[in-house]
Formats: sequence, C-alpha cells, structure tokens
Amino acid sequence: MVATVLVVAMAVSLVLTVLPGDAARLMVGAEATPERYEAARTALDLDHPWPARFARWLSQAVRGDLGISFRYPAFSVAELLQRGLMVTFPLAALVTMLSFLVGVSSGVLCVARLGGFWDTFLSLGNQIFLVLPEFWLGILLVGLFSVRLKWLPAGGFPGWAAPRAWLHLLLPCLALALPRAAYFSRLTRALLADVLFTEFVRTARAKGLSEARVLGSHALRNALLPLVASLGLSFARLLAGALVVEQVFSLPGLGKFAVEAALGRDIPLLLGLSVLVTTVVVMVSTIADIIYGFLDPRIRYA
Repeated sequence: MVATVLVVAMAVSLVLTVLPGDAARLMVGAEATPERYEAARTALDLDHPWPARFARWLSQAVRGDLGISFRYPAFSVAELLQRGLMVTFPLAALVTMLSFLVGVSSGVLCVARLGGFWDTFLSLGNQIFLVLPEFWLGILLVGLFSVRLKWLPAGGFPGWAAPRAWLHLLLPCLALALPRAAYFSRLTRALLADVLFTEFVRTARAKGLSEARVLGSHALRNALLPLVASLGLSFARLLAGALVVEQVFSLPGLGKFAVEAALGRDIPLLLGLSVLVTTVVVMVSTIADIIYGFLDPRIRYA
C-alpha cells in the first residue's frame, strides 16, 4: 500500500513538472515584471530541481503536512481536502451502498424469472444505464426532477448545517448509482445463472427446498465472492466519476478542487488529491480482499 501511494505521488509530481505551463506565471499574470515573477517562483519553491522539491514534499507529507495550496494560499492542502471529503465521502458511501443493494436485488429478480418479462425488462434497463455517460445522465435527471417536476434542487450544496441538505445529494447519487447498479445487476445475473446449474444447487432442489431458499442460501452465497471482489474496483471508478458529476451539480467536493487545481497548476493540491484518492482506493481494495478471504474458507492468507 505504501509503495503504491509513493509511486503515484512521484508520477503525478513528475508529470506536473514536465508539462508545459508555469504555476508562477499563472499566479502573477502575463504582464508581471521579471522581479515579481522570480519572487513568485521562489515563494512556490519552483526555483529548485524536481528531485529536491519532491524529497522536501515527501518529508513534510510523512509528518502530515501536505503543503499550502497555490490557488488558496490562506488554506493548507489538508484543510481543503477535509472540506472536499465532507461532501464527496457521504456521496460515495451512499452511492456504493445503493448501487450494490439495488444491483444485486435486481440481478436476483432476473434469475428468479429467467427468460421472463422481468428478466428482459431489467436486462434492457441495465444496458441503457451502462451506455449512458454519468454526466449526461445527471443532466437528464436535472431536467426531469428539477426543471420539469421541481421536486429536487438542481445543484449546489448549502452545507450540512442547512435544513434538508441531503436533498442536494439525491440527484448526484442517482446519476452515479444507476450505472453501477446496472453493472452489479448484470454481474449478479451472470454469476447466479452459472451457479444454478451446478451440482450442489440441483441437490438442494432435489431435497425439496423452495426456490427462494435455493437462490438466497445456496446460489447467492457463492455468487457473493466475485461480487465483493469487484466492489473495490467499482469504488475506484466511482471516485473518478464523482469528480465529473460534482462539476455538473456544482458540489464543493473533491471534484471542484481537482478541476481548479488542474487549471491553476496547483501542484501541492494535486499531489494531495492524488495521495488521498490512491490511499482510499488501495484501502478499499485491501478490505475487499480480506472480506473475500472470510467468505471463502478455501483462501488462506500468509
């Protein structure tokens, strides 16, 4: 985990260094005097070679200091990340739970009516949501529930202290959850369809067990293993998709800071975002592997 985070931080820092453009020039403007430009480079620590800058940043990051943002000099990177997480983390957690529960439930319903109306209807719906881009789905949801029906707010976030602030996260949650629920639904259907024709399921049916118990206690339990394994990968894609959807709904989450940092060449903020996202993804993948080991007694980790 530590090696993965370190490699990502090095790669992001190096790419930001070799890309065309100058953060100091963006800060002072094109009409600034050479003296002011050099003073800005010194203040931003851009007058040293990349290995020295990265080594200094790494020594500070180990102590919990991710530096000061170029774009927001009044705030540290850690403070900005904490602000963004106050919106992005609840949204990601809600999307993960909703997509997994809805996807697995609809997949079980498809297999229970294999080849029937609900199987065809839900499979068609899954295909539609899988091909729709998340930002386009968000725009469609805004047009329906905000502009036409006026049920939900179109965007923005007033803060958790405001009454019914969670309503501002419903449409972004749907825009992110529906494609992922479709993915889990198709995966559940495919896994259960294979398990239903195995020998132990036929034995359970021969014992007179009900179809619901066969699906829930026998088939679904075995199908949960690859579903849990794919949950970590889905969470990684969720963080990437959330950055775009947050821009569509004007949410002050990590996506807002990521776009502004990229446009302003805010190297400390971009490094902090990269380290945070990489750490979360690696931790979720590790937790999924541990849960996989508990669900499958054949797996033993050294």
